[in-house]
Amino acid sequence: MGQSHYKPQNVAADSTSMSSSSPSSRYSRRAYHAGSWYDSDKLALDATLSKFFADAAQNQRPSVLGIPRACICPHAGFSYSGPTAAYSYLALKEALERNPSIRTIVVLHPSHHVFLESLLISGASTIETPLMNLAVDDVLREKLLSTGKFDLMNQRVDEHEHS
Repeated sequence: MGQSHYKPQNVAADSTSMSSSSPSSRYSRRAYHAGSWYDSDKLALDATLSKFFADAAQNQRPSVLGIPRACICPHAGFSYSGPTAAYSYLALKEALERNPSIRTIVVLHPSHHVFLESLLISGASTIETPLMNLAVDDVLREKLLSTGKFDLMNQRVDEHEHS
């Protein structure tokens, strides 16, 4: 499968991109892959994730290196990577429990469908999931965009991602 090429030239003027100041740059990112790579039913998805976490917790060794500052997780379909990813997310849960002042989690991921020539940030204000909707830190996004090192991803490209 070939990849599309995505390079916003002028984010404010390019109709395939969205300016950070554009009201249309705030949208709710749909759970586009729910029902394919993971279950779209809230109860079924919760049961699957609960099993992954319970199995990982049963086999997890006590933390000896302190509180993690980052997690690198596989993210193929849940049936492939879910059991392994659960270990990372258990470590993240431990970090959040030990340090309740952590208020923001940043998710970095590659582009799966388009070739990028810059770093892109979601324009979504909400990420929808079958379990719950997640709020996006708009202030952090604006700070990152103000560095000039990031562009805003358009909604179509954003929603076709699965990370």
